[in-house]
Amino acid sequence: MEEALQGPGQNVFIAPVYLAQLKAESEFADVPAEEMTPAQYREPAARYNGGPYWQSDSAQAYGRGFDNNLDDARNALRR
Repeated sequence: MEEALQGPGQNVFIAPVYLAQLKAESEFADVPAEEMTPAQYREPAARYNGGPYWQSDSAQAYGRGFDNNLDDARNALRR
């Protein structure tokens, strides 16, 4: 799985499914994406990056970085 995620061609299909699974398993599974708080966005990003070590400093930094770039990602998808 980890090797497949290194290739952008496969990652573009695998990552969204995995992130959806992480959200479905969260305490905010029923919260629509447009109503999620920044902290709620950070948690699946940190879980995605850190796996079982999602509470580590590096995984939490990834979550914060995701939050910092969320507007850029949304704008890119609108183009």
